[in-house]
This record gives sequence, structure tokens and C-alpha cells, in this order.
Amino acid sequence: MENTADTAELPPITTPTTVDLLRHGQVVTPNLFCAPSNEPLGNHGWKQLTLATNPGQWDVVISSPSRRCHDFARLLAQRLGCPFGVDPRLGEMDFGDWVGKSQTDVWEQYPELMQQLWFQPRRFVAPNGEAMEDFIERVQQAWDELQIRYAGQNVLLLTHAGVIRVVLAKVLDILYQRSLRFEVGYAQITRIRTYPDGATSLLGHGLPHA
Repeated sequence: MENTADTAELPPITTPTTVDLLRHGQVVTPNLFCAPSNEPLGNHGWKQLTLATNPGQWDVVISSPSRRCHDFARLLAQRLGCPFGVDPRLGEMDFGDWVGKSQTDVWEQYPELMQQLWFQPRRFVAPNGEAMEDFIERVQQAWDELQIRYAGQNVLLLTHAGVIRVVLAKVLDILYQRSLRFEVGYAQITRIRTYPDGATSLLGHGLPHA
């Protein structure tokens, strides 16, 4: 008898893929330009994420490795009884010497670089950190793979404002610079739906809860 287990075709996906991109909540240390990866959520940040994810239901929860995302996402997946994954490519851009500094200090010490970040972001390279082009490339790669791996499912992605803007720029087919016009608040959701034919829709942005 012929073994067809390896050759049988999988049935086509007929349901859309819905991804909720959720920014982390407020961290312990206020007014940082970019928090360190080990910076935890503050009490208010935990409350923000709890409200944002209630009463949401997802098939899988994916997180940035940063504590401000990972800690809550892991517990949420346990509560929902769904798979949990971490993808380093969905971590915030590595801002190098700027990590852990206040927004005021960064503007005062690096005014020309800050101007470049806002007006010519694709050319920006963080001091002793990551180039914007490399950041955008890794996020887009992770997004494309997520669409294939979790096709037809409802996915929650707990991540950072920069990552969400990269995805918005890709989905809306706009320059990354224009995505900077989108306000991405703490614990707010951006909902994107991809249909079986590959068409993509932005269903909502800045949503306060699922």
C-alpha cells in the first residue's frame, strides 16, 4: 500500500488570518526614550494590558523577548490555554547608547541624529546600536513568516511601537517615515486581517481593548 502521508496536499485555507498587535503597557521607569530589555511593567502597565486583553480570545500568543512584553504575554497564554511563542525579530529596535536614557537627554545630546530619525528614518543608525534598515528587514521577515505559519488563526502579538509602525507601513504600502504619524499608545491594539487571496485590511488602530 502506498504511503501518501508525506505527499497529500493540505486543504486550502479558507478563513482569514487576524493579527492583533498590542503595544506593551507603561513600564516602571517613566519618560525613557527606549527602555532596557529587562525593564518590567509597572503596576499601571499590568492593569492597562489586563483591560486591553479582556475579554479577548486568541489561538496563539506571540511576544517580543523584552520583559515588558514577555511577562504578561506568557501569563495570558497560560490563562487562555493557547500556545505561546517568543520571536526576537519582533523586539524593539536596538537604540544602543540611547537605551535607558530619558527622552530629554537624548534630544539634548543628539539633536541632529534625532532630526534624522524623524525626517530621514531609513538612513538612521543608532549610536552603537542597530541600523533602521536592518530593523525594518527583520520585522518584515517575521511578519511574513507569521502569516504563513498561523494562516487562518487569530493571533495576538505583544510588541513595541516601532514594530507596529513597520507592520503598518508594510500593510498600507506607505513609506516608513509616514508611519511615524500614527500614535501608538500604551496597551493599544492595531488589528490587521489577511484574506486567503493575500489581500490585507487594517480593521482598527488605537483600539483600547480586544
